[in-house]
Amino acid sequence: MWICRGERMKFNLKRCFIIILSIIMFFPSHYVDAASTASVKTKVLNYKGQKYIQLTGGNKKATDKINKILKTHALTAVQLDTELKKQSKQNFYKTSPSTKFNKNERLSIVYTDSAFMGGVHEIYSTFTYNFNLSNGNVITLGDVAKSTAQISNLVVSISAGLSIQKRAGIEIYDESIDNYPIGPDSTFFFYDGGIVVRFSPYEVAPFSEGFIDVKVPYTALNATPFTSSNNTPLVPTVPVTSDTIETKIDDDFEGYEEGNLYELANGQIWKQVDYKYSYRYSYRPDVIIYRDGSRYYMKVDGMTDKVQVERIK
Repeated sequence: MWICRGERMKFNLKRCFIIILSIIMFFPSHYVDAASTASVKTKVLNYKGQKYIQLTGGNKKATDKINKILKTHALTAVQLDTELKKQSKQNFYKTSPSTKFNKNERLSIVYTDSAFMGGVHEIYSTFTYNFNLSNGNVITLGDVAKSTAQISNLVVSISAGLSIQKRAGIEIYDESIDNYPIGPDSTFFFYDGGIVVRFSPYEVAPFSEGFIDVKVPYTALNATPFTSSNNTPLVPTVPVTSDTIETKIDDDFEGYEEGNLYELANGQIWKQVDYKYSYRYSYRPDVIIYRDGSRYYMKVDGMTDKVQVERIK
């Protein structure tokens, strides 16, 4: 497990679904060899009122392996629906699948599940299934973000994405911008330029906002300027004196560039005076400004080097 950046609400129903799924599913451990992958198409089928997706085309062993997993979701939904209806005729469990991505030997299927157990409204949850179409293997978020640098980039990108949505009017919880559940098995799906991390209602925003999707481009995920040769994030070392200022950039940070003005959380404004350009986006990163002789230098968390600055305000 990577980190768990807080979890506002845990869904017992979702954990129940996963437990049942693991009991009735059998995942073959062997690798399915495929010389080539033909075009794979998806179609929606129905089992006892529960919809699920099945594949046609492609490598048969891989397709059969994936189809078993996708149908099992519907079987589990049927079982949960039956159990809920035993408690009350008004209760139900429904699942609705969609194909989010089917290119370059990658497939993303998203099941949106709803359950009613009394109360004011239904409970919604989402399950994503990502596959390698050449062999039928499941792809997890941990498979996509493997290195320390990639995990760090993922965390920074999600925080930035949540911050952007909040400024756009989405009611993201203030504390969730830097405090959200994330790990190698977290919910995500592919898109053309990268991945989309999905949060269920109450995880980072109230129920009324529905599911919150955060795009993480491959360019951001695989950025490496701020890591060492062994993919360990570099931690700037600076001399700490009575003149040292430790605070945060007050808003978005988009790297170093000569002439940039940096507004700090403590109200100060500093200007970059030396010629140095390096791009990296982050939101409210930690910053250290220190004096070395008659000059002041600034290091921003995640950047590999320092820049000379002068105070404007």
